[in-house]
Amino acid sequence: MRKVILFFSLMTGIAAYAQADNEIQVYASPTIQHKWTIFELHSNYTFKGSKYLSSPKDAKWFNTTLEITHGFGKNFEIGFYTFAGIAPGGGYQYLGNQIRPRVTVPASWKWKVGASLSLEFGFFRPDDTTAFFWQGEIRPVIDKTIKNWYFALNPNIDFAVTGNNKGVGIAPQLKTVYTINGKVGLGFEYYAGLGSFKDILPGNLQEHLIGPIIDIYTHPMWEVQGGFLFGLTDNSNQRVLKILLGRRKAKKNQK
Repeated sequence: MRKVILFFSLMTGIAAYAQADNEIQVYASPTIQHKWTIFELHSNYTFKGSKYLSSPKDAKWFNTTLEITHGFGKNFEIGFYTFAGIAPGGGYQYLGNQIRPRVTVPASWKWKVGASLSLEFGFFRPDDTTAFFWQGEIRPVIDKTIKNWYFALNPNIDFAVTGNNKGVGIAPQLKTVYTINGKVGLGFEYYAGLGSFKDILPGNLQEHLIGPIIDIYTHPMWEVQGGFLFGLTDNSNQRVLKILLGRRKAKKNQK
């Protein structure tokens, strides 16, 4: 039983590493406008990792992800990711690439909530001492704006299809924001890694992170967000700083 728990703990940890430590983001349902492109740089630093690490310094990565997303219709986009990072001992490392097609429910359907679905797939490695493996996620997005409040749920399904950690994991995410004067949003985000559908991990081996975030809406062509996440379990990263900078580029003759 201990070996089984350890296997799924490692599988969940690697899947979460590929998403939560490189691109820490709860998605909203709208896709980018037709023929528009957005360039996003996700920068995250882990001050303190899992309490189970034999060497706490191993967690102190500075991760960067370049995400480029282009709109191919009113309700369809494709995103492309490049994962990289600076290891705790120093030195830049290339960690992989991923592609993400996403479709959103048209406004003409008049749903009471926003909804979209994406499939991310690509190759990744935790560091340059390990082999690349093929992995990804299925990301449903459900969100709702009520006056100044915004709520989003991403009940993600992570998966790895090659390597020693093949399997499917459960990784839900939540976001709540209150917008002030249409310029600043204050709220919190929550990220989890619960294990697989067949074997939910014991509580202390699950990953649960939560923390305050701030969104800046001062210019419609820019996306700015910052946040600080705190681990709620021993197997979670304990302190993570996240910064997101994005720049939209409109098609010609349109702003």
